[in-house]
Amino acid sequence: MSTSRFIAAAALLALAACAGPASEADQQTARIHHDIAINSLDRGDMRGALREMLIAADLDPQNPQVQQALGLVFHAMGHSDEALVHYQKALELKPAYSEAHNNFGILLIDLGRYDEAIEHFKKALADILYQTPSLAEGNMGWAWYKKGDVDKARLHLRNAVAQNARFCRGYLWLARIGVDRSEPAEIVTNGKRFEKHCMGDVALAKTLPAEYVREMQYYLGVGYLKQGDRESARKAFAACAVVDASGEFAPKCVSSLRTLE
Repeated sequence: MSTSRFIAAAALLALAACAGPASEADQQTARIHHDIAINSLDRGDMRGALREMLIAADLDPQNPQVQQALGLVFHAMGHSDEALVHYQKALELKPAYSEAHNNFGILLIDLGRYDEAIEHFKKALADILYQTPSLAEGNMGWAWYKKGDVDKARLHLRNAVAQNARFCRGYLWLARIGVDRSEPAEIVTNGKRFEKHCMGDVALAKTLPAEYVREMQYYLGVGYLKQGDRESARKAFAACAVVDASGEFAPKCVSSLRTLE
């Protein structure tokens, strides 16, 4: 589907949203298409997810869960303008929708709108019933880092991994800050925590994107090298130097490994 068709679809949904409440039958059918879309999204089938979610939104345009999910799909596909429209619509329909506040905040970070992102994360955290506060806390920490406030960034990221030891992205961000600030102890500490809590959990490790794992292996290699532990650095770089891997970190590991030969 072309970008123009995406925009046209979003415009049609905006018009549909002016209609009255959906019938109970349409609401039930919309939930079915929503669930199919989420399954497609989990499998990485973005276009399939979008098709199903657009059907759900056409059937039940006043459903905040559907609008939030549409924002998620459009964001994943790189269509930020459409994602903004649907996140905003979800929050108009349900102002205390913590998941939408969190996901909207992530989009705003990508757009460089850090202050707005932080406010949305705060709103998510204000909900005592929010089931995954560590995500909003960690995302807020990263927003503070992008703003240039390292102390607040570390405070929120450390809070996030303390609340949820399986918040793997938090360890990656803390290690990244350590790399940026040339603090090898910080890098290695968070790299080891990632190995223990994320890679050490077999079920969780299977869900981690390969690039996340290579990213941490690269950071660990950098940390060990700065500590003078060349053998541990070599092992870390070798682990992520996958010849046929796409992404940013495998080539960095190959290059770093060659400097140790």
